[in-house]
Amino acid sequence: MDKKIKEALLVRNERIIEAVIEKSGRVCPGSVALIGIYGSFATDDIHEKSDLDLFIVINDPDGYKISSCFILGDVAHDVYCTTWEQLEEMARYSNPYISRLMDLKIVYCPDDKYRQRFMELRDAACKRLSSSLSESDLQNIKVHFGEAQRSYADVMMSEETERARYASARLIYYSEMIVFLMNKSYVRLGVKRRPEEIERMQRLPSGFLVSYHLLVEADSLRSIKRHATSLIRCIKDEIEEIKSKVQSKKKLDRQALEGSYEEIHSDWKNKMRLAAKIGGKYLSLMTAASCQFFYDQMSEEYEGVSVDLMKHFDINDLSASAKAFDEAMEKYKLLYEKNGVDVKRYATIEEFEDDYRNH
Repeated sequence: MDKKIKEALLVRNERIIEAVIEKSGRVCPGSVALIGIYGSFATDDIHEKSDLDLFIVINDPDGYKISSCFILGDVAHDVYCTTWEQLEEMARYSNPYISRLMDLKIVYCPDDKYRQRFMELRDAACKRLSSSLSESDLQNIKVHFGEAQRSYADVMMSEETERARYASARLIYYSEMIVFLMNKSYVRLGVKRRPEEIERMQRLPSGFLVSYHLLVEADSLRSIKRHATSLIRCIKDEIEEIKSKVQSKKKLDRQALEGSYEEIHSDWKNKMRLAAKIGGKYLSLMTAASCQFFYDQMSEEYEGVSVDLMKHFDINDLSASAKAFDEAMEKYKLLYEKNGVDVKRYATIEEFEDDYRNH
């Protein structure tokens, strides 16, 4: 950039900052904790149309009186106010948009206690970023993956290219969020350099970059849907890989198991048999799926539980599906035997009464 142009931009920035400081002292004294610069002028990635991104931390709602979004010449600027509570949320690193905390260049701070508080929050974020992926990180990734899945659903339901492309942009956005979190990193540069940041990451799902770029460039409804599918699948696979490494499971024991086999029998077994008898495809499907959800929950929470009932479900052969259900139950029963748990089964009501009343 031409030196004179850069100097003129810096003078413009100084005058904007001085105006903000003067107004804060006049309309909301004591409300402003600190003022800083983020964005292109913090990263020195500027051009002649670069705007000044001001980040202002306020102590109370009066501070919002100095907020302003305005156009100067043909460049728009944003005088942006943030509360301490919002900064604390950034420090928790639930999403990668924390550059205002991490890279902020403080240009005004009326009291060192505010600077110290700000730096403590920055340090907390640094600790999160420097630590290994944890279950907390996985939960944040899952939140953004849920949004990615919703965007993907919108892509697949779209009948017009323009609507699919719009939904694909949201999918790309959430996909980027996910890979930043996977890499314990945060967005440092402007949007035009986002792909550059992505490409430099050490951990990317297998096939991510290819699907990512192809989805950006997709020029038909069919290609948008195809590349969106590839992108969401590779992200899902990577999340499963992370889950297997960071998600701790409880050790399966008697307390976790007792009553669960009997519950499967009570809630679902006879419904599967009835569905086979009456040809009830809906009943069979929903019963099997409900039981599979139970198995999946147990698998998520405890070690050593793995039952795939739906693998052998056949909507066109409900008797075979009922048989597959029974076989899955017997596989689950092996966990009882392994952990020394007996099935509570009574041949007569008298047996039940005697056992129930005396234990």
